[in-house]
Amino acid sequence: MITVLLLSIFLFSLIGMPIAFSLGVGSFLSIVFTSDLPLMIIPQRMFFGLNSWLLMSIPFFMLAGQLMIHGGMSRRLVDFITEIFGFIKGSVGYICVTASMIFAGVSGSSSADTAAVGSIILPIMKDRGYNMKFATALQAAAGSIGPIIPPSLLMILIGYVTDTSVSQLFLGGIVPGFMIGVALMFVVFIHFRKSNTVYPKPNSDINFRKLITTGLYALPSLGLPLIIIVGIVGGVFSITESAVIAVVYGLIMGMFVYNEISINDLPKILFESAQLSTIILFIQSTAFLFSWIITINEVPEILSNILVNLISSPSGFYIIYIISMLVIGMFMESFSATIIFLPLVYPIAKNLGIDPVHFGVVTTVGWAIGYITPPFGATLFVSCSISDVSIKEVTPYIIPLLFAMLFVLIIITFIPSTILFLPEMFAK
Repeated sequence: MITVLLLSIFLFSLIGMPIAFSLGVGSFLSIVFTSDLPLMIIPQRMFFGLNSWLLMSIPFFMLAGQLMIHGGMSRRLVDFITEIFGFIKGSVGYICVTASMIFAGVSGSSSADTAAVGSIILPIMKDRGYNMKFATALQAAAGSIGPIIPPSLLMILIGYVTDTSVSQLFLGGIVPGFMIGVALMFVVFIHFRKSNTVYPKPNSDINFRKLITTGLYALPSLGLPLIIIVGIVGGVFSITESAVIAVVYGLIMGMFVYNEISINDLPKILFESAQLSTIILFIQSTAFLFSWIITINEVPEILSNILVNLISSPSGFYIIYIISMLVIGMFMESFSATIIFLPLVYPIAKNLGIDPVHFGVVTTVGWAIGYITPPFGATLFVSCSISDVSIKEVTPYIIPLLFAMLFVLIIITFIPSTILFLPEMFAK
């Protein structure tokens, strides 16, 4: 059964079939031809994979992100940050990273983060004569922070698969997210210091009046992540309820405060959100069917017993795990990889006594690196499509940014307190 399942998925993926369909059709064939299970089990398992109150938050957070983009919040964030960094050489590079970090606390999606900030920042960089190959790579890397700083769609899925507190994962992602932001800014600093390109002279000083004005306009955007995190940690509302609050908040801001969303815009926004959410949830349903098949065939237990005998420490496990994530992230989207591989890997981590929150955040950062790793690189595709620069041209400029993120990943992996500090603080 397992042989037919894995072989089918491999062949379907090889011919270019989307991963969701590969998982679904492969699972269907393995049940039909190698078992006496009733076919009714297929829709039952697929439905059961979606039957979760927690998963309802995904379409709501996706809708909230779209409302932020169309409602002008991203542009006002960029305007405010521009006033902060405008006097620094190569300021737009720092603006790119900072804006992406802040918007990550609003959208929870790497693609939404990259599209929202990149559509504003990359044209500015082009107009000011920046190296667009580096600019495109930087925006892709900055956009990958989206799933790390809460709220995070990927963390919600990881929490669901591993039965880990999502609020604890959210808290655990704050410090690593800021660490990656600082690491990317360091690369920006080195790039502009060594670059021979003559950029426009930055502003000589800060215009405090304009800084205050843009800050006030951006304040609603800055307030939303704080409301979500404080509300979840304080037990005021659940993850799903916070997603609904984010939608209502974004709708009010876009329609009545900033006046950039009209009634006529809502069908388009709803359609875009539904389209993105359907992709994620369909992958979840077919992947759950796949996971159920490998579970009833005791594959996780067999694999766990083998690896536990080979790996005697959490450090050894993490070395193999990180290498595996980096390779898998080159070819597979993070949501699919989470649903497929975590049911296999997490029991091993659990047996080794690894903290589930630490494991979840390390996994999130590992998959985030995959967003900028060719040939798949989800944020890389989005960033390149905005700047009209090919992935081949951008790839050399990705390398230093990739190493910066890897450096942070190694630190948070082998110094667990960088992740667990905040969750443990608020758990007391």
